[in-house]
Amino acid sequence: MHLRQKKGDGTPMIGLTPLIDVVFILLIFFMLASSFLDWRGFEMSVSIRDGSTTRQSDTRSMTIEIDQAGGITLNGEVIAITRLVPMLREQPDGTKFYIRPVNGATLQQLVSVMDALGRGGIVNVDLIE
Repeated sequence: MHLRQKKGDGTPMIGLTPLIDVVFILLIFFMLASSFLDWRGFEMSVSIRDGSTTRQSDTRSMTIEIDQAGGITLNGEVIAITRLVPMLREQPDGTKFYIRPVNGATLQQLVSVMDALGRGGIVNVDLIE
């Protein structure tokens, strides 16, 4: 590699063109090597609801609470995650399900419950605080 020198300074100059070429080649490689078609979405709406406002509605709703210790409650009843989806499938059509993380539940616990619901075909889900 031939290095050019500035006049009078004595330090060699390295051109940026080879570096830019390498960056573009890596960018193209990762764009072609990545697959974005395998992503599965979980349609969910996020709403903020507090306990002070209650609306009368014809649809039934159930609240799933996720605790920091990994416990899951369905309308106040402690339930295992393996029994959650079968119990929700027994509910009538149009039932609205609310997921509420409580007592510092981690994101991983929330995602695990959402994944179980998605695999079980439960689609009418809202995330509340």
